[in-house]
Formats: sequence, C-alpha cells, structure tokens
Amino acid sequence: MSMISKFLVATVSGLTVVAMASSALAQAAPLAKPAAAPVAPQITHGPAITGLCVFSSGAIRGASVTGKAMDARLKALQTSAEAPLTAREKALQTRIEAYNAGAKTAAVDINAREKQKSDLEVEQNALQRDAGHMQLELVATANLAQQQYGAELQPAVIAAYQQKQCSMLLERNGVAIFNPAMDISAQIIALLDARGKAATFQSFERTKLTQQQAAQLAAELQRN
Repeated sequence: MSMISKFLVATVSGLTVVAMASSALAQAAPLAKPAAAPVAPQITHGPAITGLCVFSSGAIRGASVTGKAMDARLKALQTSAEAPLTAREKALQTRIEAYNAGAKTAAVDINAREKQKSDLEVEQNALQRDAGHMQLELVATANLAQQQYGAELQPAVIAAYQQKQCSMLLERNGVAIFNPAMDISAQIIALLDARGKAATFQSFERTKLTQQQAAQLAAELQRN
C-alpha cells in the first residue's frame, strides 16, 4: 500500500466527504434529460372526516421561520467546525506527497525517512481522532437543537389541534391519501412562528464534549 493510500484513509469527516461529493456532482456534465414523469391522476376526495387531522413535521420544519433558523444555524456550525480540519487535511496531504516524492531521490536517509513516516502517522491519527470528536459534537448539538425546537413545536401542535377541534392527529407521511382540508400543518406553522423563538437559534453554539462524553455518545449511536 502506498504512503498516500495508507495515510489518507478516513482523514476527512463523513460530513466533509459528502460536501466534496456534492461539489463534484455540481461541476459534472449535465445528464440527459429524464423522461417526463407520468401525470398524477386527479383525485376526488370524500368529505373531510370530522375530528381527524393530519400534519407533516417535515413540512413544518422546512417551511416555518423557526425550523429554517434552526437548520441554518446547524449548517453554519457544521461549516465552521469542518474548516480547520479541512485545512489540516490539505496540509497533511501535501506533506505525504512530498514524502512519496522523496523516495525517488538517489540519496535516501533511512532514519530520516522513518522519522518522517512516524510523524505523518501521528498527525493522521490525531486528525482522525479530532474529526471523529467533531462529528460527535455536531450530533450532540443537533440533538440539543431538536429538543429546543420540539419544546416550541409541541404547544403549537396542541393549540392547532384544539383550534381545529381534532379528535385524532396523524403524521401525514403515514397516510397514503387524505382530504387536504384535514391537514393542519399551515396552522401549526403560524402558531409556531408566532411564538417568536426563531432568533434564539442564532446564538446556538456547538456542544463541547469531553472525551468521556464523546465515548458515551458514540456507544449510544452504535446501539441505535
């Protein structure tokens, strides 16, 4: 295995890899235009069932000011967390390339080469460790943000449920077809944003974890 293939395995966080892949796809040549999707048949709904309501948690998060504020802040925290690791990874890759180029020179100091190799391995291990720790901190941050968002969403859902005089509320994704008049997502969005808590996410910071806390979270994620 070459030095490059040995040292560059998993040096970048999974989140950074996804970002790099997305960038590459964006620069790729456009694919042939796909065939037009079949036109969905027109559906005639029966009367709305009194007391039965549906909502979409995903649509509420994506359309509400509060949900957008949370997602924007989490994205900003991810970007700021990845930036220094990406810089370290690029610097390490440059050193590895220089190390491999040095093997082609006529005069090779074996002891110096071994020292360089050891230093590169130490740096790569440290980068992998820091990237893994950063990922866990981002997971913990997202969990905390979700808890705060959920604390704001629940009273909005209950208020909309009561205003509509619902007797049952179902998640829209679990219902194949329904009368749109039974969907109370718009009411929930209005009530959620009326609470005026969107700005609180702007000051949301990345959760810092000790090594022990990070290990505990990693174990929990593995169990799940």
